[in-house]
Amino acid sequence: MSVARIPRGHSYEYCLRVVVYNTNLTIRQEIRQTWGGHLGSAVSRHPGWKPGYALIWTNAAAARLISRVGPHMRVKATQVQAMAQFQNYVLRTRRRRDRLGRLLPLSSRQRKIREGFYQFLKQLNRRGPKAVPERPRFHTRTQEAPIVSTEYLAGFIDAEGSLMLSKAKKVIRWNPAYSVKVYVDNTNKAILEEIQRSYQGTITTQPARKAAWKPGYKLVWTGRRAERLLSLVEPHLHVKRSHAKTLSSSSITRRGRSSGVMGAASRDCRPRY
Repeated sequence: MSVARIPRGHSYEYCLRVVVYNTNLTIRQEIRQTWGGHLGSAVSRHPGWKPGYALIWTNAAAARLISRVGPHMRVKATQVQAMAQFQNYVLRTRRRRDRLGRLLPLSSRQRKIREGFYQFLKQLNRRGPKAVPERPRFHTRTQEAPIVSTEYLAGFIDAEGSLMLSKAKKVIRWNPAYSVKVYVDNTNKAILEEIQRSYQGTITTQPARKAAWKPGYKLVWTGRRAERLLSLVEPHLHVKRSHAKTLSSSSITRRGRSSGVMGAASRDCRPRY
């Protein structure tokens, strides 16, 4: 979520821009059917990675989108407020045109104000813990954050989470133990703490892999807690719904150890004396 800066002759034009990246093309198409936007491909940074897709909204389409989803945003609430103020400033500002109706370059004052929004949002979107420049004046939310809904958590897991079957290091009677594990990663610890207050879990710190990056945090659920969590969010998942169904219906996770075919196979592999 940002203000884009577009070269125009010896000056710039500025516009709202919202982009959602993902490797799942189906979910991008579903979102586009309801919310519009331009769907394009994104170049993968690593040859072994899946191809990516970008769903993009600009100008009025981006303004309509943030007006609808903005009240539900947590991690990017500050970006939403800055973008909304930028849009209000643009609507209030009268642009000069030539005799043919074409827009003339921005005045130095207009360019300075719009550049301030551009730099502020650019700084917010950086990975590293850089100093944030003075931002345009707008009110931030001071009231206590509401309880995180299961719909919001499902969307957060779709975007930032991982569902897996973890294998315990300790082996019981030659039978390895398995348990459901769900976790979400983010550099914003506050949102993970909000989720934790509503849905429990354990938060761990992950040191930044590069000096310029922010430290990361992981909220983890395992075993019974993870199974209860999946029962709540599964109806609202999209990208990871098949993962959740597989884990929820599998008999592998019963009592934290393998069972059924895997259990029988493990018993058959026991050494006989």
